[in-house]
Amino acid sequence: MGEPVVLVPGGLTGWLSWILHQERLAARYRAIRVQPIHNELGSAGVPGDPEYTAVTERESLRLTLDALGLERPHLVGWSGGGKSALELAMEYPTRLRSLTLVEPAAYWILEQLGDSLDEVAQANTLVHRLFGREVTDDDLAEFLQVAGFVPSADRATSHPNWERWLGHRMALSWQGEAVDHPHRTVKELTNVTCPTLLTKGAQTSPWLKRVVDVLGDRLTDATVTEFDGDHAHHIERIDAFLTALEAHMAHVDGPAHAGTL
Repeated sequence: MGEPVVLVPGGLTGWLSWILHQERLAARYRAIRVQPIHNELGSAGVPGDPEYTAVTERESLRLTLDALGLERPHLVGWSGGGKSALELAMEYPTRLRSLTLVEPAAYWILEQLGDSLDEVAQANTLVHRLFGREVTDDDLAEFLQVAGFVPSADRATSHPNWERWLGHRMALSWQGEAVDHPHRTVKELTNVTCPTLLTKGAQTSPWLKRVVDVLGDRLTDATVTEFDGDHAHHIERIDAFLTALEAHMAHVDGPAHAGTL
């Protein structure tokens, strides 16, 4: 069946975003899609819980790995899923065989470094305003613009994915302060010791790229790769992304890393 690779989705549509990747990886890996709590309950229309934190996300992911008997999987996370994957790697550095982060939403890193980007403040203001309440169509359109999925909010409804996004909009109600600001310091990034692949889109927003570049500079064993596309470049350029991902995982499983696993 091959080595396990666990796919953690972003904060809106959840594990649906990894279906094609799972199908194509399944021939060589034990490919597993996981559904975070906020995706599951948010997509069911449940508003965000005030007790939901970054620790909740991290520990639910760890418990899922435990329940599946996965001691050292390859872990791949996109956006919000990348943020929780990074959190798990910092807390439990020996649990992962490799880490792949697709434009992780770890904006707290930029804030701690004093990168007071207007876009980060705008994104945080928006998602924190949505926490615990009903998310409207206008809220969703604004989020899609800020996240770089559409060029402007007024064009969101004409996007081919609008109807799919609309059905999952309540997942945005779960992204509060306690989720976006884990009790971490930038120095703790050195806790991440497994080989890490970081990816970004050439057309994505500069502030999203900045998170990737900072992580590339500060993680112990990191490689940064850019693909044509935006925040969803791993879907838009799935062939190129999977080629890079499989090369990364194969390199980790090769002789060069045999003594470190």
